[in-house]
Amino acid sequence: MLEYRIRNAEGNAIEKPVIFLIHGYGSNADDLFSFAPYLPKSHVVISLQAPLALGNESFAWYQLGIDSTGAVTSEINDAWNVVDLLIENIESLLPKNSLDPNDISLFGFSQGAIISWALAFQHPKKVRRIIALSGLIHDSVPTSSKPEFIAYAAHGTSDSVIPVESARKHILPLSHLYKEIQYQEFPDGHEVSQENFKALIQWINKTNL
Repeated sequence: MLEYRIRNAEGNAIEKPVIFLIHGYGSNADDLFSFAPYLPKSHVVISLQAPLALGNESFAWYQLGIDSTGAVTSEINDAWNVVDLLIENIESLLPKNSLDPNDISLFGFSQGAIISWALAFQHPKKVRRIIALSGLIHDSVPTSSKPEFIAYAAHGTSDSVIPVESARKHILPLSHLYKEIQYQEFPDGHEVSQENFKALIQWINKTNL
């Protein structure tokens, strides 16, 4: 079972909607959990911590490398194994915390956003919506079918970690095809600016059931 942080929901609902926070490479569960006070009080917020320890308070969902050209590389099987691991943990946490299986959101940053896209497209019945920041959709993700989830995606035009061209390759065209996917760009680096955060909170509130 993955380590996690949790903020309980307010209200008396028997089953509560949930937002799972999925941090980026080299971060930890406390990072995105700092957003919890600003997320809907009606939702349980669970910040999951990646299993691969890189150093002091530094974790990853799967390992990254650098090839001879300086490009970032990864083992695709490792990434898909993480998708399975997340499904296993989510399914375990649902009954344990009285969570609504029909109202699951994923909120991922960077590597966490990449995983969120992969999970949502590979297991379309599992999640209702995703928030994917500063990420990309890997070429191995099956995107040929209309998404059964809704998504808010954003990227910084000055991102030097995952260049904006990576998001424009797949996410931007999908946003043109499907109204379910909203994509925005901001004059940011590899970060979540105040303007971006305000926009995503508005989107979350607008798409709450």
